[in-house]
Amino acid sequence: MDKTADKQFDVVVIGAGFSGLMCAALLGKHGFRVGVLEQQKHVGGNLQSFERGGKVFNTGLHYVGALEKGQVLHKLFKYLGVIDRVDFVSLDRACFDRIGMGKEWYCSVSGFEGFQAELERRFPSEREAVVNYVREIRAVWDSNPFLNLREVSGVTDQAPSAFTDRGLMEVLDGLTQNEELKAVWLSNNGLYAGDPRRTPFYVHALISCVFIQSAWQIRGGSIKLANALVQIIEEQQGTVVTNCKVAHIKMEDGRARYAQTSEGQRFFAEDFIAAIHPSVALDFFESGVFRAPFVRRLKSLPNTIGSFVVYASLKPGEFRHLNSNVFYSRTRDVWGAVYQKEDWPKSLMMYTTEDPDCPGFAESATIISFMHYEEVAQWETPGSAYNTNSEYKDFKQKKGEGLLDLAAMAFSDLPAAIDDWFASSPLTYRYFTGIPEGSMYGIAKDYKNGIGSYMPSVTRVPNFFLSGQSIGIHGVMGVAMNALLACANKVDVNLLLSEIRKEE
Repeated sequence: MDKTADKQFDVVVIGAGFSGLMCAALLGKHGFRVGVLEQQKHVGGNLQSFERGGKVFNTGLHYVGALEKGQVLHKLFKYLGVIDRVDFVSLDRACFDRIGMGKEWYCSVSGFEGFQAELERRFPSEREAVVNYVREIRAVWDSNPFLNLREVSGVTDQAPSAFTDRGLMEVLDGLTQNEELKAVWLSNNGLYAGDPRRTPFYVHALISCVFIQSAWQIRGGSIKLANALVQIIEEQQGTVVTNCKVAHIKMEDGRARYAQTSEGQRFFAEDFIAAIHPSVALDFFESGVFRAPFVRRLKSLPNTIGSFVVYASLKPGEFRHLNSNVFYSRTRDVWGAVYQKEDWPKSLMMYTTEDPDCPGFAESATIISFMHYEEVAQWETPGSAYNTNSEYKDFKQKKGEGLLDLAAMAFSDLPAAIDDWFASSPLTYRYFTGIPEGSMYGIAKDYKNGIGSYMPSVTRVPNFFLSGQSIGIHGVMGVAMNALLACANKVDVNLLLSEIRKEE
């Protein structure tokens, strides 16, 4: 694309992560000419993958849910044309999540009936609590019309009251006093950076329901999903531009008129969608466009914690492929995001990639633990992901060894199978995704904060909308719905829901 000429689109989407690409594909399907602007040289955001030593590793996304035929994500992906372009592989239905606490292990079974039956088997004296828990999380899922593709009336956003209704621990403590059972329920809190002091039950319930329905990995890396969406957008005569950093959005007559890049190119449109962190999006505008109290509130909202990741290459035929996601904690204290430095790491998430040349064995393992940005902020190097500072390298080496020690507690045969490993920190994640503080899931939801941590898709600029993981719920399922809501400002929401609902 010409780096100097102005461009005109019906809609300009800022950010080529999953949300931005979803918005563009949905709108393109309805005849809008869409331009997607991405500041990095690669698309994908949290969907980015990279290759090292001939093996593919994921930056963020490692599994998706509700993708079985007839389920909501399958319908949505079929509607867009994604389902036949990406190789989705089902995780072990008998144990899609492998949960470890010390020496005790548990399995999450796919399907609500199987999930409930397995918990009843492990906790026979807690049958009533298990039944009530499943009823509670399913009721939350059923209450969301968008996830159930039901017609809505005059609604263009998820109800903020859902995030403020009940705290996660308030609900679980009301169901049982069995700390072991609660720890099993909470073991997947790495998927939402759970905090017992603020996480809404709504967040836990929706994310748990997504994966209980069905759980899938993407063969070849999560970037395959991003690439499929780019292909669809371009087939719809849309444009995706990388290395294109938006610096400013110009206003005319109270509306956004064009986005100007750091190189001076202007992208004009009738409407704009910022599929990036909201605090970054507001920086595009001159002072006064948004009210000062709103800007201060937004800038002060805490983000979810970042991550420290070890990427391990494995020797052929040495370590069995786990066809499950692993959540492991030293004890029943599964709150990995709530830690003291001396306790780190308390818990981890782990998954493996199967070796295509040695079926049944893993070629790599990715091991993830939470980490506060403040632990690495001193080594921040603007504009670069590659910090060669010796102290930073020593820090990553030490932390990586500690995380591998915890993984060895879960799998004693893992250390001998590792051929090589390297690590990333919240600094790395911040660079590749553009998310402040390397936050894993954007703005943290806090049920005690009223609607303070809730961000709608609409703004006071009538043709400027927000999408992404800080709007509503994060994760592929949540962000897909957030993208749908942003697009509902251009296409009737019930038309979208009806069209997606008809897919099989």
